[in-house]
Amino acid sequence: MAGEITLLQLGLWVLIAVLALGLLYIAVVFRLHPVFLVPLAGGMLFANIPIPNLTAFLAPFFLYLQGGLTSGLYPALIFLGWGAGANLTYLVAHPRLLVLGLLTPIAFLLVLLLGWGMALPLSQAGSAALVGGGDGLAAVFLVSQVAPEITGPVALAAFTLTGLYFLLQPYLVELLISKQERMLRMPPSRKVSRRESLWFAAAGLVLTLILVPWAALLTGMFFLGNILKEAGVMDRVARTLSNRLADILVVLLGLAVGSQCQAALIFSFTFLKIIILGLAALMLATAVVILAIKAHNLFSAQKINPLIGAGALGLVPDAAQMVQIMGRREDPHNNLFYHALATGQAALIASTLTAGLLWSILGGR
Repeated sequence: MAGEITLLQLGLWVLIAVLALGLLYIAVVFRLHPVFLVPLAGGMLFANIPIPNLTAFLAPFFLYLQGGLTSGLYPALIFLGWGAGANLTYLVAHPRLLVLGLLTPIAFLLVLLLGWGMALPLSQAGSAALVGGGDGLAAVFLVSQVAPEITGPVALAAFTLTGLYFLLQPYLVELLISKQERMLRMPPSRKVSRRESLWFAAAGLVLTLILVPWAALLTGMFFLGNILKEAGVMDRVARTLSNRLADILVVLLGLAVGSQCQAALIFSFTFLKIIILGLAALMLATAVVILAIKAHNLFSAQKINPLIGAGALGLVPDAAQMVQIMGRREDPHNNLFYHALATGQAALIASTLTAGLLWSILGGR
């Protein structure tokens, strides 16, 4: 009869419920992206309710909710808020770290080719590769534009794999960096004026619109938000954007993405491939920057601690905090946080620029 629940539907909903509860546990206990993962888990449960009549009733609600993602509204305003709360002075003070952080797209390209070799379309492979940016949002934006059919799986991978990555990161660091290198101390950052920061953000905005205009809603909005902060005449607006508004929009984004996590997609080989590619991208992005720093040290008198390369993830400031912890294990008086923060901010900019570039190549309309 119409409207009856099949045994398969019920079984899939039970599996989704178990997965959603697992995400809630991870978000609450381990504090891994709770603002995003909690609503995502809720969206998964609502969208997979095995009652056809109720699903049909909820469909228009989720359609409107997803409109903020497909139109780019949620990502654009979230990046505006992130920019309004970002302190880019350490990035301005260390241009070498900016250049090194911008090398992470090398890893994205390698993983894109790997995904193509695994029989994924380039649009899907590119979206999975961008999980290596670490911030998650750039990958979600790209997949919603070029491969919307896998938006849910890519977003789920992007916001959960960072937890697994941080468990594996110390082993990668020990493999690539010697103890002597891990003990290198970095000089303190020079003082950067507000005017310098303002000009940096303005230059970043203009260059983005000229060189990679398809990244306007990501990199462009990030720099625009930073201009609002550094201008010094809109402090209340900048605080609102970076705190309340950004958090509300992340919750809406989580619900929208969760509603696209259909059970048939989550429990599929495609999702398994996305997990493999996403983790490979995270590891390779870190390795690329670490190896670039080691190569730099061969030819420069001003050495850089390669541990700072482990902070080359758009997950700001969590990646920098992990670098600080690893550095303090070798030398309790070593302070690498602000240098790693600069590398992480550079990686965030690199991932958003790459998202815009791939959007223009793979599916821009």
